[in-house]
Amino acid sequence: MSVVVKQLAGLVRPAPAWERDYLPVRVRPYDAAALSGLTQSGAVVWVGASAPNERSDVRGLTGLRFVERGTGGRWLAPVQQPSGDGSSTLSQAPSRVLEALRSHGASFVSDLHAATGLTMLALRDALRELAASGLATNDSADALREVIRFRPLLPGNRRDDPDPTGWLPAGFSPTPGRPIVQRRPNLRRLPKWRRPDLPGNRDGWVGRWSLVQTPGILGAAEDDETRAEAIARQWLDRYGIVTRDWWRRERPTVSWRLIYRELRRLELRGEVRRGYFVRGLAGAQFATAAAVDALRDAATDTDAPPITMATSDPANVYALPLMVSPEDRPAIARPRGGGAVLVTRRGRVVIAAEGRGRRITVSAEATEDDVHRAAESLVAHLTVPLPLGQRRRDLELETIDGAAATRSPHAAAFVAAGYRRDGLTLRKAVTYSG
Repeated sequence: MSVVVKQLAGLVRPAPAWERDYLPVRVRPYDAAALSGLTQSGAVVWVGASAPNERSDVRGLTGLRFVERGTGGRWLAPVQQPSGDGSSTLSQAPSRVLEALRSHGASFVSDLHAATGLTMLALRDALRELAASGLATNDSADALREVIRFRPLLPGNRRDDPDPTGWLPAGFSPTPGRPIVQRRPNLRRLPKWRRPDLPGNRDGWVGRWSLVQTPGILGAAEDDETRAEAIARQWLDRYGIVTRDWWRRERPTVSWRLIYRELRRLELRGEVRRGYFVRGLAGAQFATAAAVDALRDAATDTDAPPITMATSDPANVYALPLMVSPEDRPAIARPRGGGAVLVTRRGRVVIAAEGRGRRITVSAEATEDDVHRAAESLVAHLTVPLPLGQRRRDLELETIDGAAATRSPHAAAFVAAGYRRDGLTLRKAVTYSG
């Protein structure tokens, strides 16, 4: 677990997908307690951020990155922390919590509750906003999970809510004695009662909260060359092949020019090779010898297993702006939606799934063996156990290539993977042991 998290350090991805899609496919069997132990040991820190291709909303923790403690300065740009005088973009409650963290240092939720005088619900909402803004973090991954699941306060309780009268014409005159706008709460967004013995339903969240912009997390000051070399080595370990596309994706705190210079030095030392290894990636490419050998083996391995990944996974090369022909980057490689998944074999897309497997498209070039093995890999990915005993819904396959699932010629492959026929759809029950 430690090796995988540190390999992905600094990368911003959608927060819920880390333990749903990225970590379980790299660490098997996945143990959520291992991530909790890693954060509690202080080796790794989680930091909220703006996720790529996600709607910006400070109320929700959409983006998330992990950084090794003492190296945050390589990925986190220095920010001017908002003040509590009302001039910041934060709401009033988060500003009070932020001031308490400045005054008292790392604090438990009970300490912040006493220092701020906020209700527990308002305090949790404020901590969620601070986490989403990248200003505060917790030393426990359990608190991170609760922040991701926590539902913010209802609309109308914040000063940054949109003006409900903004759609009215400029010359509108309200009727005396009648409200201009009558708010009707969305029943689906109302807080629901949850059993107090379930995870996250206690009076407070576990762990201590602290500020992100501290020397302990950012680390000692480094010159640009040292920082550039560290980032170059991190990318070589993460991707195997480094191009400017990685800088455009991650935007570290040093320029691509400096990172390129350090890669050139590594080439002169014989540690990396420079060439044109992957068609479509822009500019010069630097690769380790192991990565080049792996590419050659993958091209000639006729019995290569299928690989299933979320479209937002950092290993999905089809998510990059590749400069290739439509034949090398077909439309099937770009499924839509947050639950989109790709199944590839020997670098070619076999299956594209949307809606967590509800709608599936099969490549026209895929063989029967490709489809059978890809279906098994997809089922294994969609049924990985979730942390803290959360339960997945049973899988439902509605359409294959736009037609009813049971009427598709590929239905037999999914039946062999564990689905059963249910009218025009295919279903698979997700069972849990223990």
